[in-house]
Parts: sequence; C-alpha cells; structure tokens
Amino acid sequence: MEPSESFPPTVAVPPVIPTQGAIPPVLTHPDAPHPGAARPRWRSVAFLMLVGFYPLILGVLSQFLQIGGASRGPALPPTIQGLILVCLESVAVFALFFGAGAWVGRPTRKELFWRPMRGWDWFWGALWSIGVRLGAVVVVYGALAPFLLVEALQSKSAGEAAAGPSIEERLQQFRPKLEALLEFDALADPIYLLLAITLLSFVTAGLREELWRAGFMAAVRDLLPRSWWIPRPRKPSEPWVRWQLRRRGPTLLVAGLAAVVFGLGHLPQGIGGVVLTGVVGFILALVMIGHRSLWAAVIAHGFFDASTFVLLAVIVWNKEWIQRMAPDLLKQLGM
Repeated sequence: MEPSESFPPTVAVPPVIPTQGAIPPVLTHPDAPHPGAARPRWRSVAFLMLVGFYPLILGVLSQFLQIGGASRGPALPPTIQGLILVCLESVAVFALFFGAGAWVGRPTRKELFWRPMRGWDWFWGALWSIGVRLGAVVVVYGALAPFLLVEALQSKSAGEAAAGPSIEERLQQFRPKLEALLEFDALADPIYLLLAITLLSFVTAGLREELWRAGFMAAVRDLLPRSWWIPRPRKPSEPWVRWQLRRRGPTLLVAGLAAVVFGLGHLPQGIGGVVLTGVVGFILALVMIGHRSLWAAVIAHGFFDASTFVLLAVIVWNKEWIQRMAPDLLKQLGM
C-alpha cells in the first residue's frame, strides 16, 4: 500500500460525561408520570386543590347538612325531571372545576389514560363490574367477619343479660345507606329506571367520577418523588411477590389515596358506604391503571351502578311478595 493511500491514525475520543442534573433521568417505570409532562410542581398542587378534593368537600358538606337537619331527603329526586336536572347540574359543576384545574395543572392525555374507546373496553368493563362487586363484598365482609365472630362469642360467654347487638344488627350498622341516595319506589317507573341505568350510571357517576380519579392520580403521581418511579430490577433470590410490592408500591399508594378520598365523599351513606365505595374505588383505580384506559374503568363503574339499580327495581316490583316471604330482607335494605 502506498503511503498516500494509508488511513489517518485513529484518535481516541474521551467519553463525554454529562454534568450532574443537566439531563433528567428517563422514567421508564410503566406507571410513572409521562416524561413529556415536565411542569412546575405548583401546577399539580393547584390541580389537586381544585379537582382532587372535590368529592371530599361534597361528602363532608352533605354530611353536615344531614346532621344539622337541613337535608331534604335523598340526594336524587324521585321525579324524572328532577333526576335529569340533578344529573346535568352535577356534570356541569364538575366540568367547571375540572376545566379550571386542567387549565392550570396541564395534565396530559396519557396521564389521564385518555385514548379512543375500543370494543374491548366494553367487554373488560362489563367483566370487571362483576369482579368489582364480588371483590368489594369479599373484602368488606370478609374483614368484618372475624370481629363479628369474636364479639358474638364474647356476648355468649357473658350471658344473655350482658349480650350486645346481634350479628344481624352489626351488619345493619355497616350497610351502605342507599336510602340516603334515592327513594327506592321511584325505580318502579320504567323511564326513571332507564335514566338511572344510563345517564346516571354511565355519565354522572361513571364518566364524572372516573375522570376525577384519573386526574387525582395524575396530580399525586406528579407530586411524589421522581426517584420512586425508577425501574426496580429484581434482586437475586428475591421473592416475586416482594419484588412486585417494591416495584408497584407507588402505584398502590396512589390508588389507595384516591380510594380514601373517594370513599369519604360518600359520608351520607354511613360508614358502610364509605368503606364499600372506598374498596370499589381502589379496584377501579387498578382497572384503569392495568388497562391503561379511562374507558375500561368508566364502563365497569357504569355497569356496577346500573346492575345495582336493576336489582333494587326488581325488589321494588316484587315488594309485596318479598314482604310475605322474607320481610327481614326489606328491613336490611332500608325499605
């Protein structure tokens, strides 16, 4: 090879080490805030103040009105016109608060799990509505069963004179007070029932409350330390369950906080309503996160509420027969 055709000598280039803090860490955790949502933290705080505690304020206010005697009965009017007005009013007020919060907080569509609705969302939503109902009943009453059993044994050992409330009476105390929500006899009207299982279940309750949940979780995720969202590789010989808890811990925390606020928003329905809706809210949050879809949770929520109204309507239609065959059932339901 001629000297003129020789290649130039290779020059070693030292690696470029970025200045600490110059490049933000890449958040690849599946539940991390969207990397493009780099914004001042005060925006998420403002969004949380405007939207996040919206159901809590309504729940506490309704409870105080109920205690003070200012409550005018169930939250839902027994007339068709009144039901429509309440549904539209609830959606309009929420839209006002959510719109103001979104304008300030600037959450992204990915943070809100907002994407086009798919056919599978209806399938999974309907399926999860059954799972939510079964899961809530198992968790709530499964947790109460040991305490009720111990109390019953203590009452039995103390004798009849010192016996406390029966198990049925205790369960009645933890029953969600649905009579604070609506007048059951109104469901006997087919048009009222149709509005309850469509407009009320899927829009006023489903869409409004799940959009609130998505916004609340987006704001809380953004306020948590960024280091919490760094991927957690599995350590050698680490149990799979422990690794998942360590990896998904922040996600469970966010879903749990949303469930607590959501449950406290149902204070007028009693302690049973708070606990039950809190458990339902936690499961729906996991549905939303797991499917990365707002609509899966909205549809599951809608079917859950709609099936409840249908079951109550069937009981109302057959109230006389149930009164003869199982009068205690109507009493337990508050009818």
